[in-house]
Amino acid sequence: MIFEEDINDFRSTLIRVTEEFTRLVPEIKDRTYDLDTLRLKYPQAYMPWTSDDDSKLEALFCEGKTVKELATIFERRKGAISARIKKLELMEKYT
Repeated sequence: MIFEEDINDFRSTLIRVTEEFTRLVPEIKDRTYDLDTLRLKYPQAYMPWTSDDDSKLEALFCEGKTVKELATIFERRKGAISARIKKLELMEKYT
């Protein structure tokens, strides 16, 4: 909770911390994801998953395909594959 009389101090401190963090980690400030550029490498990036995709993912996961292999097959980033595996609870079902 921030009291009204402390809001200006809080704001100043937050600005200083943010500036310091940006200075220490400049690549975060400059990191932008252009969807068209991203889709050059991952054509299915941010596209909705279909039920057929989910079925295929589950079958390939059961065959022991790695996240990296699945990312190549589905033309998506490894993070997208890991997130879908988690959403579908495949680790809990099959390990």
